Amino acid sequence: MKVYVKLYALLRKHHPGPNRSIPMELTLADGATVADLVPALGLDPNFVRTAFVNNEARGLDSPLHDGDQVGLFPPVVGG
Repeated sequence: MKVYVKLYALLRKHHPGPNRSIPMELTLADGATVADLVPALGLDPNFVRTAFVNNEARGLDSPLHDGDQVGLFPPVVGG
């Protein structure tokens, strides 16, 4: 299946570019979850905390489907 992934904040530097605002297309095995995107993108699992699938907040254990749009976010800190 194909999914489209957009990286936000500090994760953007892992987008191969040149236009980091365009989602990346990834091919994954059927039954893959959001968590399966992390190693597929070469990301450190400690730096992915929040995911949106088709504009809805989802857990990293959420299953993906063909054509899903996924946004990945790092941990957020503030004061």
